[in-house]
Amino acid sequence: MELGILVVIATILLVLLRVPVAMAFAAPSIVYILYTGTPSVVLAQRMLRSLNSYTILAVPLFIYVGSLLNYGGITDRIFEFAEELIGHYRGGLAQVNIIASLIFSGMSGAALADVGGLGRMLIHAMSEGGYERDYSAAVTSASATVGPIFPPSIPFIIYGIVGEVSVIDLFLAGIIPAFLCTIMLVAMTAIIARRRGFPTSENNTTVREKGRLFFIALPALLTPVVLISGMLTGAFGPTEVAAVTVVYVILINILFYGNRSVSYLITAAREAVHTTSRILFILAGAAMFSYVISIEQLSGAVATSLLGVSDNVYVLLILINLLLLFVGLFLETVAAILIMTPIFLPPMEQLGVDPVHFGVIMVFNLMIGLLTPPLGLSVFISADIAEVPVEDVINDVKPYYIPLVLTLLIITFLPALLLWMPSLV
Repeated sequence: MELGILVVIATILLVLLRVPVAMAFAAPSIVYILYTGTPSVVLAQRMLRSLNSYTILAVPLFIYVGSLLNYGGITDRIFEFAEELIGHYRGGLAQVNIIASLIFSGMSGAALADVGGLGRMLIHAMSEGGYERDYSAAVTSASATVGPIFPPSIPFIIYGIVGEVSVIDLFLAGIIPAFLCTIMLVAMTAIIARRRGFPTSENNTTVREKGRLFFIALPALLTPVVLISGMLTGAFGPTEVAAVTVVYVILINILFYGNRSVSYLITAAREAVHTTSRILFILAGAAMFSYVISIEQLSGAVATSLLGVSDNVYVLLILINLLLLFVGLFLETVAAILIMTPIFLPPMEQLGVDPVHFGVIMVFNLMIGLLTPPLGLSVFISADIAEVPVEDVINDVKPYYIPLVLTLLIITFLPALLLWMPSLV
């Protein structure tokens, strides 16, 4: 077991030292396998097994969806409709930012895709509307945390593959928490808007104009509805959901928006291939890491240690939450899921925690980590887009920790709220 602990420590240190994540997983595991005399063919077998998965096809497809939305102009239509709907209220553009993030994440499945895709447009629009650029970056980062718990979700796919948990159940379990979190983010934004005297938009269109913009945006807005309906009826698995989304986005671009260009499909595909290759290399490296964890029986040791602290499952969930929040401060989301899932999921299952419930807890914790230094990737990206100091963005993000932590508590202590929709399938 001591060797296994050394492998875990070495992997985390390499990630913190900014060694490419795939190598951070692979290198200590390779050293372990060679040191213990394990046949080298195990390396190839574990890597091949981790990638030879039908479910994993959903990852490149959802990444492609995010690229299609950006390059096909659908994000512009989502933003225009949301702006005309509530943009004229005090702090309306900040509310638009949150609503647009929820809709966009229901197609792309990734928080950083949200920040990078919608972020530039949203931050620019808010600064043009009289908002400070550091606050614009802060609300963009905060709203992006909703994405990975609302279906589809790339972190849920990765967790499902590593933990052998139903990805469809994970998708469905995230719907209610995502809406609750969005409502609380909107409420916090309304409070901030009143206190800081945020501007209102002068563009208050007629009901008829709002109706026109609604029908223009409707095909895009229906995407999450179509996907959720398909999952509830059992018509789609996670890979089918991803494939249907790709086809749906291309079709609405052609049939409703008149975009028949082939160039944006190629550009989006190139970006998707680049991003997917990085994730697949990481998964291959993580497969060897998981092998070491299983051979060294670290999960059993963790379970024994947890039971030594308390036999109350909620006390243990609080401890796990604190640990995951700490991990999220330093580790990138995919790396954290790949490290923590094989260590903590088996003991939590032994304690009676539903693996779907634990998956939602883990992913949302790590999303909060995207807002928190020293790593805080979404904050760094939004600060770079807004061209403002990261410290200023972090300062404006602070009030949003309140709705995010409240959501985390609801997710932790009300598992029935999460598991209700998966029970319908």
